[in-house]
Amino acid sequence: MRNILNLLVTFLVFWSGSHYFNQYISISDTKTLILATVLMFIISFIYGLLLTVSMISIVIGIGCLTTPLLVLASLVLTPIKLWLLDKYLTGFEVHGFWTYVILTIILSIFTVKVKSKTNKG
Repeated sequence: MRNILNLLVTFLVFWSGSHYFNQYISISDTKTLILATVLMFIISFIYGLLLTVSMISIVIGIGCLTTPLLVLASLVLTPIKLWLLDKYLTGFEVHGFWTYVILTIILSIFTVKVKSKTNKG
C-alpha cells in the first residue's frame, strides 16, 4: 500500500509541477508523465532492496561497509534520478539546479516512509 501511495504522490508532484510551474519542469504528454513516475518508482524500489540487503548483511560483516555508503547515497539519489529522467526520457525536462533541489525536497517530504508496526503482546 505504501508503494502505491508513493507512486501516486510522485505522479501528483510531477503533474502539478508541469502544470503550474511549466517554466521549470516540462512534461510533453500523459504517457511521458506516467513513464517518468514509473521509472522513479522502479529506481526507488531497487534502491530500497539494496538497502535492505545491506542492512541484513551487517550480520556477516559486509553491511558495515555498504550500509553507510547507501545511506549517504540516499541524500543525492533523488536528484540523480531526476537528472537521469531529464537526460534519457524524451519529453521530460527539468530546467535549472534549483528546480532539482526543490523537487528533491518536495518528493522527500511527501513520499511516505512508514515502517510496519509489529504487534507485541
